[in-house]
Amino acid sequence: MNMNLASKYQVQGQGQPQSNLQAQQILLQQLHQGQSLSQQNQQQNTTSNSLGAGFQPNESYNNDNQNLYQNYQRNQLQQQQQQQQQQQYFPQFQPQNQSANNHINSSLQQQPQPQQLSRQLPHIQQQQFYNQQALKSQQVQQQIQLQSAQIPTPMQKSTTSVEQPNSIHWQHQQQLCQVSRSSSVPHYYARQFASNSRKNPYDSKSVGLIEATKVILSKIEEQKINDSTTTNSALLHNKKTTQDDELMEEQRMRLKTQGRQLWCQLDLSGQGLVSISPKLFHYDFLESLYLNNNKITQIPSEISKLRSLRTLDLSHNRISELPYELGLCFNLRYLYLFDNNIKNFPTSFGNLIELLFLGVEGNPLDGNVANIIAEKGTKELIAAIRDQKTTRTPEPREWLTIEDGEVVESNVYKAEKSPSDSFTVLSYNTLCQHYATPRMYKYTPSWALQWDYRRAALEKEILNYSTDVICMQEVETKTYQDFWAPLLAQRGYKGLFYNKTRSKTMSENDAKKVDGCAFFYKIDKFTLVHKQNFEYNSVCMGSDKYKKTKDLFNRFMNKDNIALILYLQHKETDEKICFVNTHLHWDPAFNDVKALQIGILLEELQGLIKKYQHASSIEEVKNASIIVCGDFNSVKKSAVYQMFSTGSSKNHDDLSGRDYGKFTESGFHHPFKLKSAYESLGELPFTNLTPAFTDNIDYIWYSTSNLQIKGLLGKVDENYASNSIGFPDANFPSDHVPILAKFQIKKTNKT
Repeated sequence: MNMNLASKYQVQGQGQPQSNLQAQQILLQQLHQGQSLSQQNQQQNTTSNSLGAGFQPNESYNNDNQNLYQNYQRNQLQQQQQQQQQQQYFPQFQPQNQSANNHINSSLQQQPQPQQLSRQLPHIQQQQFYNQQALKSQQVQQQIQLQSAQIPTPMQKSTTSVEQPNSIHWQHQQQLCQVSRSSSVPHYYARQFASNSRKNPYDSKSVGLIEATKVILSKIEEQKINDSTTTNSALLHNKKTTQDDELMEEQRMRLKTQGRQLWCQLDLSGQGLVSISPKLFHYDFLESLYLNNNKITQIPSEISKLRSLRTLDLSHNRISELPYELGLCFNLRYLYLFDNNIKNFPTSFGNLIELLFLGVEGNPLDGNVANIIAEKGTKELIAAIRDQKTTRTPEPREWLTIEDGEVVESNVYKAEKSPSDSFTVLSYNTLCQHYATPRMYKYTPSWALQWDYRRAALEKEILNYSTDVICMQEVETKTYQDFWAPLLAQRGYKGLFYNKTRSKTMSENDAKKVDGCAFFYKIDKFTLVHKQNFEYNSVCMGSDKYKKTKDLFNRFMNKDNIALILYLQHKETDEKICFVNTHLHWDPAFNDVKALQIGILLEELQGLIKKYQHASSIEEVKNASIIVCGDFNSVKKSAVYQMFSTGSSKNHDDLSGRDYGKFTESGFHHPFKLKSAYESLGELPFTNLTPAFTDNIDYIWYSTSNLQIKGLLGKVDENYASNSIGFPDANFPSDHVPILAKFQIKKTNKT
């Protein structure tokens, strides 16, 4: 049952009449207490009518009042039973005006009994009538309570054995499991949602399982201690944080349906389901799914498609094993598995980074697992599962041989000396250690996030590729000086480095922690002609050709991104090649800034090429050999991609409403013939993999006049990637993956 629809129509006139639904709910609750009022309810059902149907003109008024009274009785009985349960387990939900309610009830008891009502009953007499019915309802409730006290309590279901059953975490398990067990009415969640939506805002509303969970966890969340280590806020300037990541995920989920999806919760509880149709998992917009109180034995692997799920209730079924794919639903906050046959959890549960509560009471759990929950709670269990050593390993990325823009062969990559007219280029965002915090990368095992582990993995990976040119982004200044420069010098590389401009405003020690772009080339392959450190904002401010607009100052100037430009000469062919290594701003809200950064870069490159290429005409500039590598934080539909691939960008959505002078008035234009190295593959499926964002944002752009692609490093193992929610992990030391291309120089002996 869809809760939004239930709220809209208040479940009147749909399915069974409202009075029958209420009677069934009361009956099931009474049966749970050992009572059986089936005969009474059957008699009531034969004479009751739906409130949603209203008064019928052919019925007597007294019959109408009797039906209203019966409905009122049932509502009051259900409300009191829920309040008793709330008072027992969650006293914090009790209304503060209880004394006022008692006063009202006492005043109601003093009202005289009304006589036979006439058909035209005045408004005051109607109110007195309903007050009297409320008094009778209380008397009925007291009688039922007296009867239930004389009936033995039914046998409780089995409980999970733990060493500390009195711990606060296990008390929560037992309390919430009891709430879940008492919520066995079909479509329980939808009924509760509809019932609460009809109540007066000042009335106390019934407490459901999810609301109760939120309350008992609130104090624990308040006492949660932040990470003991902190990072200098200046180092994180203009860097994505965990709050940014969560906000991006929320925006992504809202934009996914573009406002067309009116409901996102589905209640199939208590329907006697034995299996689940795979078609259910086509509803990837679902945020809440209730499958409790059925006869389900197996959860299909297709559940991994429901990446938007926040709440999943699988309690009171017959599930003995959970699929690995359930752990890929990383947005889950509440997962209820009460009263099943589960003994352990798949290793993928380490991905449930947002999980606040895991209901496990009533399962024959492994003792170690149960004790962790009892002693430390849900989050510690998930962390323990995540930190287990993994046996998952990806297949090696294939090396694709390219001829005339098409893949002609694929093999395992082997580092080998390039032919005299060829060279290889690697571009890799290595994830600076100051950004790799447990709060930002909650899904990464703690041991795999340690810098020592990641540095060793990065070293092995980069040395294994052994490319002629290495372009790295997000390299800490000190790490470049103390680790990468001496390491790669031993392998025949010459290194150059430039960090972000924020370092100029920091102390010497803090400046060494700022990241930047590192460039290495093999000295037996190239000769350095010129190096230029390129600051986007400084170049813009230092030139009169860039209009100083409000957008320029407010949006562009406070970004400290840089580029490292090198002019190298290929020794075998004497070809002069302009290499650029850059890292653009990350935030998608500033796509206009990224476009302006690239616009300025390509504008300034023309002057640089004229100077060092000794070009005397625009045609010579156009045919210059250029390779631009980096993390562009721009997807294929962006203005940045359009500018590189087509030579211009005008009236693009990324720049809508912005004023950057000539760049927005007449558009961006450049004379170079540039192409993405991976264009023949339609780009890679992704170069950046995180829970909130997975796409291709790293590129190697090259000029097609003098260079051609002869080989590419293929995509990451699809099966491995589809069963991961994000990098870094045990096998991938960064949230980005490296891209690698082999180039051949078309002509030789150019002077």
